Amino acid sequence: MTLRISLFFILGLSLNTALAVETTPSKRVLMISCDGLRPDAIPAADTPVLQRLIETGSYQSTALAELPPVTLPNHASMVTGKSVENHGVWFNFDQPGRISAQTIFDVAKAAGLNVGFFASKSKLSYLCEEDSVDAWNITSNEDVLTDQIVDAIASHDLHLMFVHFGEPDGTGHRQGWMSTAYLEQVAHMDALIGRVLDALNEKCILDQTLVIVTSDHGGHDQTHFLNIPEDRFIPFILNGPDIAAGRTLCEQVRVMDAAATALAFLDLPIDVAADGRVVTEASIDIAYAECEPAIPLLGFPCGPLTALLMLPMVVMVRRRGGLR
Repeated sequence: MTLRISLFFILGLSLNTALAVETTPSKRVLMISCDGLRPDAIPAADTPVLQRLIETGSYQSTALAELPPVTLPNHASMVTGKSVENHGVWFNFDQPGRISAQTIFDVAKAAGLNVGFFASKSKLSYLCEEDSVDAWNITSNEDVLTDQIVDAIASHDLHLMFVHFGEPDGTGHRQGWMSTAYLEQVAHMDALIGRVLDALNEKCILDQTLVIVTSDHGGHDQTHFLNIPEDRFIPFILNGPDIAAGRTLCEQVRVMDAAATALAFLDLPIDVAADGRVVTEASIDIAYAECEPAIPLLGFPCGPLTALLMLPMVVMVRRRGGLR
């Protein structure tokens, strides 16, 4: 009798283990935003990690940030897949509470996936509450933040990871975009991204992970607010399973597409990303012809409606001390 119970227990345990293995998600997404990263800074700085991701993945150097090209509105678009008009985050400062629009973190948690959220600026907490995900850190020191990310990867089974680095934006405001100091910070961010990828590799999950690297805006001189290429063009890199290597993306990519693409890769509903588009062009299975990258026509002023909508933003930003 004891032997029969023991065998039953062992068989049952083995079956449960097998089922657990079969139902464990094998797809993961790492979304990285380098605040204020201009696309032309990648080849201008020492960026072996980003260059490798571009060379072995799919890339567009003229992806578009939303108007206004500032941090919180564009990160809201990045994680909701909605335009600024539709998610309603026009402000760019710390705000209590959380965004009313549904985010990719909400969708992933509802599906039972584990989520990690890591950011360098406290105002991004408006996009993800600390107790709503499995790993959450906001630290202004990017080196410390990277330590926390590496620790979280080692200790948590994360399926969706969002990482925000506050540089090179801060140095752009202090020293100017494309300055020597700015490019040095771009190189430093490249090294930090390398550490995160190494942590995924050590956990043996890098080959399961879609890596998305992008930004919220560019910049010119010591600011970013205009409807010009320097401010609105952002890099968009896709690298990972089933992503074509060395491919230039022809169709116009927008910041909202990061959310739609992440959800689609994780086999999650993409209807919440109402204004985003899945970047299927990057798929290795899609027929592709060489092309020139999309170059949208921009200018300033940018139209009366947008200008009127942006006016309160300008006033609030000036009162609260800057665009960062």
